[in-house]
Amino acid sequence: MTIWIPTLDRSKPLYLAIADAISSDVDGGTLAKGDRLPPQRDLAWKLGVTLGTVTRAYKEAELRGLLSGEVGRGSYIRTGNSISPIPPIAKETDGIIDLTHAIPPPVVTAQEFDSALHAVMRDPRKLDLLDYAPPDGFALHKTMAAHWLKRSGIHANTRDIFITAGAHLGLITVLEAISEPGETIMAEGVNYALLRNTFKNAHVEPLALEMDAEGLTPTAFEHAARTTKSRILYVVPTLQNPTTSTMSMQRREQIVAIARKYSITIIEDDIFRLLDARVQPPTFYTIAPELTYHITSLSKTLAPGLRIGFVVTPQGQERSLRAHVRTMASRTVGITGEIARYWIETDIADTILNRTRRELASLRSSFMDVFKNCNFRCEPGSPYAWLELPEHWNPSRFTVTLAAQNIKVTPGSAFLLVPSLTPHHIRVCFGTSVENFKVRKAFETIRRLMREQDEDEFTPVA
Repeated sequence: MTIWIPTLDRSKPLYLAIADAISSDVDGGTLAKGDRLPPQRDLAWKLGVTLGTVTRAYKEAELRGLLSGEVGRGSYIRTGNSISPIPPIAKETDGIIDLTHAIPPPVVTAQEFDSALHAVMRDPRKLDLLDYAPPDGFALHKTMAAHWLKRSGIHANTRDIFITAGAHLGLITVLEAISEPGETIMAEGVNYALLRNTFKNAHVEPLALEMDAEGLTPTAFEHAARTTKSRILYVVPTLQNPTTSTMSMQRREQIVAIARKYSITIIEDDIFRLLDARVQPPTFYTIAPELTYHITSLSKTLAPGLRIGFVVTPQGQERSLRAHVRTMASRTVGITGEIARYWIETDIADTILNRTRRELASLRSSFMDVFKNCNFRCEPGSPYAWLELPEHWNPSRFTVTLAAQNIKVTPGSAFLLVPSLTPHHIRVCFGTSVENFKVRKAFETIRRLMREQDEDEFTPVA
């Protein structure tokens, strides 16, 4: 029998504190698989709690999969014989360091995840989560979204908020609801890598607009608005993907003035905004709520698998979007929403967000140190960098050569909205699951390769 006396967090119900202590000590190695816990009566006496409290705690730990109890033999830390119903997820394959995903680093702890799942388990309404959600989401989740959106300076009526299974599905839903087949949609010429196919699947045509250091230029926007029939603008105003640029307040006001002049609807994709802890210029929705569909999510700020997106509609436009969501059958998953709601309402979300910001800041600092003599864009908070290659390297060829060294990055051509002159850049992301020292080594490998000559550039001499 293991002599185990846990340290309890007495700010929570004691049975949960004991169960959490078992979980923590298993993770920390204090309790090993197969260890027998003290008899419930003995532990109750040592902790100064009731026998019922310990019985309930052991039952809670058993529900979490931490214990196996046998009548007459006691309670044991579960052995590793059982097969998890969850298939293994490959984080690394053959030592490959994947720097292609614009996601936050994995900073969520098992305890934070467990606490949300346990909250769902204890909720007497949990079976309602297995029913269809309303087209715009459960009321509690819309309230949660309104609370989260205030971090971006948006004070929206829950009537105008839709819960979606991620920002990407939110974008697809808005596009299909407000556009006509064959219509032209304006957007920045270098953009989100999946945007081309997203437009194609929505049966709309892209109109690529010129950019500068702040993103979309007012001159290009006004010219397109005046000379074409396009009536929708898609824009990423903060930490634009892949350039990391952020529009100033003046630029946003100029864009809004043009949109109002020509009655242009704005789709604002603001998924990266909260990664930058600095005070940001107001959202387009804040400046022009009558013109703007605001889209964001929790996938880029808390955890990529938390597929919860928020869409805020212009006032009076919620009915048409609701009808389209119903037609698409794109309702959200209630259980995922409850995990998000628990985190946001208990301030765990703030803790995770701050941890994400610190981790990204550390990785960004490492990147800037390795590439200090190179040309790149990497604004504070960005989960990626837009790195310019030397003239002698073709970006596609560079990524292939780098992949042979087990490092994956994305060539600039992937971000072109329409075929044109390929940017002489690669995008390097920071949200990998590998340790920071390995990420730095990958940065150093990229830097060394940049100094080398592309083998295809050599001309053999007889």
